[in-house]
Amino acid sequence: MQKGKGFILVAASTSKERRSVSQALRKLDPDIPITEIDSAAALRDALAERPVDVLFLSEEFSNGDGLDVIEQLGQASRGIFTILMADYFSPESLARASKAGLYDCIQTPLSEDDLKRILKRREMQTNRLSALVVDSQPAARHIIFKLMSESRFDLMTSEAATGLLAISLCRSIPYHILLVDADTKDWNGPEMVKFIQKRQAHCRIILMSSKEKERLADQYEAVGLSGFLKKPFYAKDLDRLLHSILGIPVSNLLKPNFFEEQRPLAQEEDEDAAIASDSDQAANQQEADREVFWL
Repeated sequence: MQKGKGFILVAASTSKERRSVSQALRKLDPDIPITEIDSAAALRDALAERPVDVLFLSEEFSNGDGLDVIEQLGQASRGIFTILMADYFSPESLARASKAGLYDCIQTPLSEDDLKRILKRREMQTNRLSALVVDSQPAARHIIFKLMSESRFDLMTSEAATGLLAISLCRSIPYHILLVDADTKDWNGPEMVKFIQKRQAHCRIILMSSKEKERLADQYEAVGLSGFLKKPFYAKDLDRLLHSILGIPVSNLLKPNFFEEQRPLAQEEDEDAAIASDSDQAANQQEADREVFWL
């Protein structure tokens, strides 16, 4: 991921759509650096020439499929927050977007809330987060490292095999995130949480366990953990939690029910309006017929 604030690319086939997205972004930030893109070739050139933070990409782009374009770009688009735009998303499109590592899918016309959370996420990316994984099992640490590498956050991760080593590291290294297995060797539960919180007030401590959360709730209730992950968990679970504890609304691709919660197609709205209009006309005609009859 490019550090600092790079360009935002708006890639859509029509000038009207590109202009609409650019204007909506500049309404929120007049100084935001935006480049409008009208073809796959121009998109590839732009990614090669300048640092890019965010790519807004129309699902129907460059006389084809925007997701096909992303696959063709390969490593050129890696580490960039790619936002797919469409009037409505099919389950297949959402599955492909998730598999391709896109950050979000948003419906057009774009809502201000969607744009605000994407810009907030972009702002957060300028700050690299340091994370410590505390777990006695080497295989478990390896898996968690892999999941963190797949996270959409830029994480600088280190590890500790014991609670005592974690405490030692926390004395000298400031951490933003601490993921600790409750059964780690020498991990003295709430007392160690208090120790770390006292020395690192901004550290968010996440408890991991194969046990149910309820079995640990009473033990850790007084220390105010930032979150809990039940093993086994996945990259999406970790990302949802990181968004939550960092105060950033989650992307639509991280919402399990986004497909069902989408706004209906504008065409469907027009059809509903037409049906309602026809019903009104029919009702008026019936009323007129009754008036004629009673005359």
